[in-house]
Amino acid sequence: MSLLFILDDAHNPAQFGVAASLLANQQSLPLWSLRPNFSDEYPDSHQHVAAAGYCVTSGLFLSDTLQHEVTDVSQLPLQDAVIVLAAADASRIANLKGDRRFSRDLPLFRETAATGERTLRIGLMGRERDQRDSYPANLMSLQAGARQLGVALDVCLLPPAELCADLHELDGLHGVVLPGGSSMAAVLGQIAVAKATLQRDIPTLGLCLGMQSMCTAVVQQATGYENAMLAEVAPDAPLHSFVRFDDLRHRCGLFAYPAAAPYDRMPYNHRYCFNPRLLPQLQAGGIDVTVQTDAIVEAIRSASHPFWLGVQGHPELMSRPDAPHPLFTAFLQAVINVTA
Repeated sequence: MSLLFILDDAHNPAQFGVAASLLANQQSLPLWSLRPNFSDEYPDSHQHVAAAGYCVTSGLFLSDTLQHEVTDVSQLPLQDAVIVLAAADASRIANLKGDRRFSRDLPLFRETAATGERTLRIGLMGRERDQRDSYPANLMSLQAGARQLGVALDVCLLPPAELCADLHELDGLHGVVLPGGSSMAAVLGQIAVAKATLQRDIPTLGLCLGMQSMCTAVVQQATGYENAMLAEVAPDAPLHSFVRFDDLRHRCGLFAYPAAAPYDRMPYNHRYCFNPRLLPQLQAGGIDVTVQTDAIVEAIRSASHPFWLGVQGHPELMSRPDAPHPLFTAFLQAVINVTA
């Protein structure tokens, strides 16, 4: 087979590569991406964790055959592959042989909204641009879990910078998801919401940065630790809840996770870990460390809460429209149980 180039005219990162990913999946062909550029208004444009150990364009999260995303045309394969690139970059492959098709001429991915007699109202921290236009995996995972459980879903986006001091935005919500992301501007809002959902028994799922916010929220409630903060947010803070790895590593790729296959590997993308000196304060706050690799805290939960659980990784990237990651299903099932 020769090369098949998919010229993608998506206007946002969430849509880039989706049609090409589904085509390559269907035909069991390796997928390559020529990395597109998006403006700074999409801070999470390249946050999908590839198995190769680095982050690629977020819209590629549906690919089961992704090989690499490259920046130089010379790094692309010469045969037997589907290659997706921005339509605006077509001139860069003018000298390469292969068929060309536009993404708009391929079958569209249309996700069916979950339906059911009951409707769950879930708060998802983030702006429209963050969750729908940049990084769609969280929304898709929630919808997939709701479809599996036979309930409808009403997702309310909660921009962290716009939350009121009394957090009345949480009123009427059945559950909350604290997602990951590259913007540290979300952290203060996430910490405040984590404290509130812990106190109000609102089911909460934290992912990567969301889990870090949950841990910090608990530590801050210990006397003398009120100013604990992530080092990535406040490098000069006197006390850091999350610190750089001693060897300054960037932990990015698929790592072992204690679950049944195919969920025994989870995507991770982080350079900071929970400060092990603060484990006594975390545990004194009623939090169990449920998964730990050496000294790295991978997952936490509150034993006395209906569902207050955080993981350092990105389970949303393991979800598919017809197969949600079990953590999302468990979260929504807890919401159902609490609201029954």
